[in-house]
Amino acid sequence: MKISQLFGKRAESVNGRSGYVVAVNASANRITSLTCVDENEEEFTVSAKNVKSVKDAIVYSREGGCEENDPPVRLGKPIFDCEGNYIGKLTDVGAEKFLITCVYSGNKKFSADDVSCNDAVIVKNSVRFLKSDVKKDGKLIFKRGTPLTDDLAEKARLFGEYVQTNLKTIT
Repeated sequence: MKISQLFGKRAESVNGRSGYVVAVNASANRITSLTCVDENEEEFTVSAKNVKSVKDAIVYSREGGCEENDPPVRLGKPIFDCEGNYIGKLTDVGAEKFLITCVYSGNKKFSADDVSCNDAVIVKNSVRFLKSDVKKDGKLIFKRGTPLTDDLAEKARLFGEYVQTNLKTIT
């Protein structure tokens, strides 16, 4: 699930209270709570532990249950590599069972283990980027600046360009 799909989603309690999600709060690569507002614009918080299902609406058992005020996840933050080069902006965050697994900058995907997120998102040194375009038979397969992830390496293998793709990450 991408957290952008949670914003504006209807939140319904098993007790009958309902509202809409206005913020997703996270700490240490884990979504901890959802901030919601009801029809009177009164704010309430739902702990991720109390969420029963996320489908057409978010169904939760009870409000509260949050130990601390975790900061909301803000999309649009700038993303930089460790050398200070601008990569793009944070366009989305991927999560599975409320555990943050990856972050997106447009069509670029970074593992949550490879980034540090505060006022800006910093991509750690362990991520390798393509230094030049990967082409096969004159056709562009991968663009320069794309991070070399496991998914991309698998696609390169299927194209028969695994070695070229790995060599294009070396300076």
